[in-house]
Amino acid sequence: MKLDWNLRWLAAGVFVGILAGVSAYQLGVEYACPSRTCVDGADVTPVTDRGYFDHAFRIISEADESIHIVAFEVKYYSNFPSSLQNQLVRQLIYAKQRGVDVKVIVDDFSEENNAFDILTENGIEVRYDSNETTTHAKLIIVDGRIVLLGSTNLSFYGLEQNNEANVLIEDARTAQYYEKYFRSLWDGA
Repeated sequence: MKLDWNLRWLAAGVFVGILAGVSAYQLGVEYACPSRTCVDGADVTPVTDRGYFDHAFRIISEADESIHIVAFEVKYYSNFPSSLQNQLVRQLIYAKQRGVDVKVIVDDFSEENNAFDILTENGIEVRYDSNETTTHAKLIIVDGRIVLLGSTNLSFYGLEQNNEANVLIEDARTAQYYEKYFRSLWDGA
């Protein structure tokens, strides 16, 4: 009988130890990943400098459902029709023409050589941020599963001159997080 009580106490101790270990593990996970939108298991590609154009061009041209952009500036240079930023703007227009939902949020700061008129003339919705806020983000969300974000502006300097650091994340959970962010900005613009 005394042996049965010792085994019960031992079993209870092991059970409590397991619960404490699981709880400690969960706290560690929540600390390392507080928003439940982490990139564990995602396909993550570092993208720097001139590599940005190729990745942006590919994901925009392959979009099936949606392209949502948040950018400080989106430029279009009439005098340089084959420039990289003009090619991206044309890909956005082509995507819209094939039925993709294309929306762009930009800072209202950018006045010279902006692409806003050409985008809106081609049916793309463009919204400006509020005067109280500077939109400095550079974010492209494609089909609710691909995110390209970092420091690159869609401009000559951003695409062809500057040192830039970005990341391409192919992960639906991460894309959902940024899609919610996009929607909050869109509704507030």
